[in-house]
Amino acid sequence: MKKDLIKVLLIEDNTDDFILIYDLLSQVESPKILLDWENTYETGLTVMKKNQHDICLLDYNFGETKGLEILQTAINLGCQTPIVLLTDTENQELEMDLMNKRVADYLNKSEINEYTLNRIIRYTHEKNQSLNALKESKAKLQEAQKIAHLGNWEYDLKTQKITWSDEVFRIFGLNPSRGEPTYLEWVEMFTLESQKIWDKNVILILEKAESCECEYQIIRPDGTLRYIYTQATLIVDSNSEPIGIFGTVLDITERKKAELAVEELREKERLLGLTLDRIHRTLNLDEILETTVESVRFFLECDRVLIYRFLEDGKGIVEKESVAAGSNPILGKIIDDPCFPNTDIIERYKEGYISIIEDVENPDINKCHVDLLKQFQVKASMVLPILINQEGEKQGSETTAWGLIVAHQCTHNRQWRISDTDLLRRLATQIAIAIQQAQLYHRLEKLNQELKEIAYIDGLTGICNRRHFEEKLDQEWKRLTRDNASMSIIMVDIDYFKPYNDTYGHQQGDKCLQQVAQTISAAVKRPGDFVARYGGEEFVVVLPNTPIEGALKVAENIRTQIEALRIPHSASAVSQFVTSSLGVANSSCLTDSNPKILLEAADIALYNAKNAGRNQVYIDDSCIKNL
Repeated sequence: MKKDLIKVLLIEDNTDDFILIYDLLSQVESPKILLDWENTYETGLTVMKKNQHDICLLDYNFGETKGLEILQTAINLGCQTPIVLLTDTENQELEMDLMNKRVADYLNKSEINEYTLNRIIRYTHEKNQSLNALKESKAKLQEAQKIAHLGNWEYDLKTQKITWSDEVFRIFGLNPSRGEPTYLEWVEMFTLESQKIWDKNVILILEKAESCECEYQIIRPDGTLRYIYTQATLIVDSNSEPIGIFGTVLDITERKKAELAVEELREKERLLGLTLDRIHRTLNLDEILETTVESVRFFLECDRVLIYRFLEDGKGIVEKESVAAGSNPILGKIIDDPCFPNTDIIERYKEGYISIIEDVENPDINKCHVDLLKQFQVKASMVLPILINQEGEKQGSETTAWGLIVAHQCTHNRQWRISDTDLLRRLATQIAIAIQQAQLYHRLEKLNQELKEIAYIDGLTGICNRRHFEEKLDQEWKRLTRDNASMSIIMVDIDYFKPYNDTYGHQQGDKCLQQVAQTISAAVKRPGDFVARYGGEEFVVVLPNTPIEGALKVAENIRTQIEALRIPHSASAVSQFVTSSLGVANSSCLTDSNPKILLEAADIALYNAKNAGRNQVYIDDSCIKNL
């Protein structure tokens, strides 16, 4: 399958791009890559039609002509060379369009480096060789069917004897010298499902005298599973009476395996599409990572898949994991790879480096890394970086390694296929996009929350403002009404606050308001209670599920705590320190109550406290009889 030389045709009208690609491919030593260059539409198409190259690199933007036009024309003219399109932008719709137009692969010019270019050429070349080999195998099989002596068998209905040709013995894995098996022994070599199908077909042949062709599964004596194709027909005597069944057998195992492999590949591609769709449908980072590790372990059939996120101190944490039974879980473990500080591995990861270890005992692998892998029972591993674009302070963005997607084989060594690497590469790219989207979404949520807090918080005191108070009061009132519960409200006013401001200045006045707000908040301890600045030097306290007696105690505690602050107030007529007046009301005391009426009742009680001399607590008149 491998060649010592890969011939590549580049159709590109940009000389700088040709020089870049030529320089990169010149550095590849094995296999050697021979690059031919055509820089016009006509000459490129002429060379493509000759089918003399292993791969064609075709520029998507070819002057005024789109590369897709050259591609379609070449395909129509019978070009068999696999084509890799060179594009300038990331475009998922373009990717699907290219696949539908039989493009072998595509590569973004911004991602071209020695590794990516060499990898995509080798991968495309190997895939094309495999496809050609498959076509050749199918052609030989068709020819063999024409000229080969198929195995044949005959079943005698009277004697119950079955006769096989040598080819049937070979297909069933038996030695012809042992003699034909009995009919029952023969049927028992079919799988249970195939036995049921065979029994139905025999009835069909005998009762309706119809020929029958069908595929079956058999199990050879050595335990191997094979697929056979049979054609069977009824044998009759001169009186048209059935006397036996004659049939042919063809071993179709290899063809069937190829079909099943294609079906499996298609199913995996379908499931991969569903996985990518699930990843992009959510902004929940935890769900994105969970979907990724579960899907990768399913696709690769390995023992452990994990998402490793880099931490600021150079260490990393196993953020998410999917692990097979029998392998030790390491979810949440912080890993300090001793190899990292002494190498440029992080920088290499930023450039898209892929670490592949097929045998951890390989002497070429760094010992410190081997020791780390052995701690987690790893015998083979594959690691790809998850790269995201981080917006910096300066214009533009910087590619950073957010973390790694890691596949572990813990039970045995493993040769990783290019398709395995390609799967992880595709997922790592999509995960990075999803991570960035999730981060932006959560950043936006946080900003929205901060804006909401700014809108609802009093800038001076740090407690709820009047707008937020009115919304919360309405919500609590509706809830308590449903629960048939009561609510108490306390209105608090700082005594002689205007003279305080006139005497000590607005700066001290603001400080006084802040201290009083903190004191009131400290006195209101239950989670459902809340405090707000109602306006100027006035505050309001809402106490859900609190009777008038409890509210009165809270109010008196607030009054004494404010007085205990001992904030000097020489302009006060009731004390040498800052004091407060408080009004208390309860919804159960009112005959016709709503939030507005309850608030007015507490405000009247506050007014009465002021008229009575201040620095005291008054309750609403309607509640006095309840005390």
